[in-house]
Amino acid sequence: MAAYWERSGDPLGDFVRLTFLIEEALERLGAGRDGTLGEKLKAVEAYLARADSTLLRGLWEFIRIRNQVIHARAPVPQETLNQGSWLVSRLLLLLEKQGYYAPAELSQILGALKSFPPAPSFHQVIIEPERAQAPPQVEGKRPLELPRRGFAARPPEKVVREPWWRAFRRR
Repeated sequence: MAAYWERSGDPLGDFVRLTFLIEEALERLGAGRDGTLGEKLKAVEAYLARADSTLLRGLWEFIRIRNQVIHARAPVPQETLNQGSWLVSRLLLLLEKQGYYAPAELSQILGALKSFPPAPSFHQVIIEPERAQAPPQVEGKRPLELPRRGFAARPPEKVVREPWWRAFRRR
């Protein structure tokens, strides 16, 4: 589990890790393992509304942004990462009070949420293709290419004819 609690500096990767943390916390709170993140939050919504309504509104907003990032391929805003870390910390502290997390496990997660490594630098790497070569040609006579359908199956050419009375008028 510690593998996806470490921050990497990649905004999308960190955003997905925050989503995993929220999903795991909701499952520990009593939501089913199957279903979407919204369905899991809906399952424990009554409890969270009584415990912390601000946290519940923030989680719904996080899910809305998550759907835009995952489905509409929108970029991850930096403030969403900060807000998401705050939401996860608040949710985990609420669950720790209820005894769903051990203090050692919780301190490890919260320590990873506080550390923000810088975003990775961009390095442009140009991959040169090998020298292009044509496929080898077999020397010799090429076979006669026949049409795929017979001549009788082809549609006849459209012949435009004048009406018969115009032929008499021109004479």
